[in-house]
Amino acid sequence: MTNSLTFFFNMITKYSSIGIFCKPNLPVSTLLYTVETILSTIYGIGSNFKVYVETETAKCVSMEQITDLPNNVVIGTFDEIKNSIDLAIAIGGDGTLLGLAREFARQKTHIVGINQGRLGFTTDLDETDISTELESLLRNGGQVDERDMISLKVMRKSAKNEDEVFFSGLALNDAVVNRAAISKMVELDVWVENSFLHSMRGDGLIICTPTGSTAYALSVNGPIIHPKLSCFGLVPIASQALSSRPILIPTDMEITIIIKNGAGTVLHCDMQTVTELKDGDRIVIKKACYSAKLLHPKTYDYFSLLRKKLRWNINPIKGPDENF
Repeated sequence: MTNSLTFFFNMITKYSSIGIFCKPNLPVSTLLYTVETILSTIYGIGSNFKVYVETETAKCVSMEQITDLPNNVVIGTFDEIKNSIDLAIAIGGDGTLLGLAREFARQKTHIVGINQGRLGFTTDLDETDISTELESLLRNGGQVDERDMISLKVMRKSAKNEDEVFFSGLALNDAVVNRAAISKMVELDVWVENSFLHSMRGDGLIICTPTGSTAYALSVNGPIIHPKLSCFGLVPIASQALSSRPILIPTDMEITIIIKNGAGTVLHCDMQTVTELKDGDRIVIKKACYSAKLLHPKTYDYFSLLRKKLRWNINPIKGPDENF
């Protein structure tokens, strides 16, 4: 019997409406080359594609510099074009793709990244791959990888001593509770469902998805979690208790974090949105009802990605030119 996860992961897709989005501070010359290559690849296949360029991206790239711009290229704000796109191309690094994933989760739009950042765990295509890999994706489809996301809300007591939602958000990588510009430690109580897990004092706590396990959590000795595992990682940051260790929690369990000594404590979602916290605030975390749909080339292999990005294939004794 065919495994349903394997079937979904290898689902074939084709696209007709494509959106182009970029990181704002990329060099104009680099961005112009990338956008021109994307457009020439798309319209080299056929003229039946509709291409949407987000307004800020069009400003960054100076669209008037592109010669022979097709008539069916539409420039619009994100809100104007978001419902018309079935494939979003993110030009930048992981942060650019994370922002688009949160925005497009409700639209069920597929996302593919062109890496112009640093590590690029989620951005599959390099500049040299655009012509060949993007053409193959548009002609033949690719692997659609559905990634769990975090849904969270911060509950705070009102003047009437009633719980109110102070902040809510989505995250594809992680939600991080840590200290801002203060030197004192963060103090938290952590509950899973109705069971008390532990109190912690330290620099903070990371709640990560499998996608986020190779981000901030990895730098504080968190586990690498395969994307097909449905769990969240709770990873302490410089905990005062040496016995405090990462733990994996099933995504059908609700996680609650209570701020005990909150002066200067902040909450980050994907290290992009931030809110300040106070004593008694409750952060309620659960699996989002939306997921991010990442599009990979058919040759994508997660373990190969780990070897490449983490340089596992480099022999530290013999040097970088020899594999294990």
